Amino acid sequence: MIKYEEDGIRNKILNLISKNPGLYPSKIAEILDLKLSYIEYYLLRMEREDLIKSIKKDGFDRYFISEDDKGIQEGRTSEIRDLIYDLILKNPGLHLSKIAELLNMRISHVEYHLKYLEKKGNVVSIRRNSYYKRYYIKHSGFDEKDKKLIEVLRKELPLKIIIYLLKNSNAKYGDIQEYLDISAPLLSYHLNKLVKKDIIDPPSINNKGYSLSNKKDILRFLRQYKIHLFKEGFKDIWSDFSYYDRKEELG
Repeated sequence: MIKYEEDGIRNKILNLISKNPGLYPSKIAEILDLKLSYIEYYLLRMEREDLIKSIKKDGFDRYFISEDDKGIQEGRTSEIRDLIYDLILKNPGLHLSKIAELLNMRISHVEYHLKYLEKKGNVVSIRRNSYYKRYYIKHSGFDEKDKKLIEVLRKELPLKIIIYLLKNSNAKYGDIQEYLDISAPLLSYHLNKLVKKDIIDPPSINNKGYSLSNKKDILRFLRQYKIHLFKEGFKDIWSDFSYYDRKEELG
């Protein structure tokens, strides 16, 4: 079974048990319209992962969300949510699968806790014209323009363009293409998106080439989140930026 389908089934089971504690396998299978053997397979795995627990009652194994336990389990659940919250605080704009990857957790498990944090008003999610929802701390102070910029900084080619324009104001199209070594249609696609998001200014009569719309804000974000973004990859890009940043500081 494809992984995202598997995670979807697990998440449906978690949500169902959360809203209807004490359900037994055949009832879960009936409600979700899935084979009983499938449900029993997932219930066994999820219980091993401490996501759920079973209690024998009236001849049935009845299932509950593990966080309903008191003491140690509550502390563990709270600790996991603190980890997720702290990761989003330091890395605004992360999407679900990246959070799961960085914390070495299952997607369905992270999604369950994110829904709780969102319901409690601790985090917010935004989905634009892409497959991903991106998560932010609710009272982070980021406006829409900030969030658009953060999303761009998490994408390799747009980030490379921005770093190049930091070092080369009024850059010509051909110079950018030569630096990135990509096709003209691909470069045009990314440049147009950055222009529409007001991150770069296109060439005009008084401007010989492309330049950053707000260099000050971009530098602020790059400096603030460089360490955390560096951990996600793009090492060559950050080495390039670090060299530029040192020159800026030296004046």
